[in-house]
Amino acid sequence: MGKIKDFFAKRAHLKKEQAEIRAQKDYEKRRSLLREGKLKKRGVIGLCLGGGGARGFAHIGVLKAFEEYGVKYDLCVGTSAGALVGALACCGMKAEDIYAYGEKLSMRDIRSKNLLISASTDGIKKIITDNVGNRNIEDLPTKFCAVATDLVSAREILLTEGELGCAVSASCCVPQFFKPVVMGELHLVDGGLLNNIPADVCRMLGADYVITVDVNPTRYVGTDELGSIAVIKASFSIMMANSSYKGYLNSDVMIKVDTDKFKSYSKDGFDEMYALGYEAGKQAIPEILEKIYF
Repeated sequence: MGKIKDFFAKRAHLKKEQAEIRAQKDYEKRRSLLREGKLKKRGVIGLCLGGGGARGFAHIGVLKAFEEYGVKYDLCVGTSAGALVGALACCGMKAEDIYAYGEKLSMRDIRSKNLLISASTDGIKKIITDNVGNRNIEDLPTKFCAVATDLVSAREILLTEGELGCAVSASCCVPQFFKPVVMGELHLVDGGLLNNIPADVCRMLGADYVITVDVNPTRYVGTDELGSIAVIKASFSIMMANSSYKGYLNSDVMIKVDTDKFKSYSKDGFDEMYALGYEAGKQAIPEILEKIYF
């Protein structure tokens, strides 16, 4: 009786091994076809890039993985750092070129004043103009939207036309750290106040499937300190956590990049954040193949 049980156990194990080998071969074949551009998307694909300050350097790594594996998207919506990286990508910049610029960039190029004094967003706008010149959103080769918040009406504002540099700087405009960006009657600040992971906006703009990158999945952090910087950081952490849940509900593929040990206002760890994004992007390829392509 024991020999019979051993026989069937070995047989079941062999079948399992054979199934795993077939599945791996099938995945490798589909991955090769994806790289060659021979797989079809199931519909309109939206890419959502969430906010996270300097942690947004990880977005570049994810885009590099997408380029290597042939992952395509039809539109991109970004908040804050996600809007900055997404805007450059939608202009046609390659991840390696965005990386090269970021590698040389100093945080003082973005904001040189004391942290407690509101600065202009000209440094953010300059990143756009340095790389792609003065462009209008509606003229970009890939459909793009930057999400901002209007202080006057307390509404979410979707910037889908007009000057790209102004739209991105508005989406990245962290209150107190930067002066609001004035557009007509709008006083615009960071889109993360109301929608830090705008996957729902991808849906609104026509996406059938949404791939989302969250570069700050461990954002749920408070503080017991009373210093100004600690209080401001904790306040934004709470707001961003509250404004991120919709993104998870509206995403088909969620790519989480754990950047918890890095600071949202510092470039320290730039290469490691990029590498973490790249690895997270690669790890998401099987799920993207399964849900997005046929």
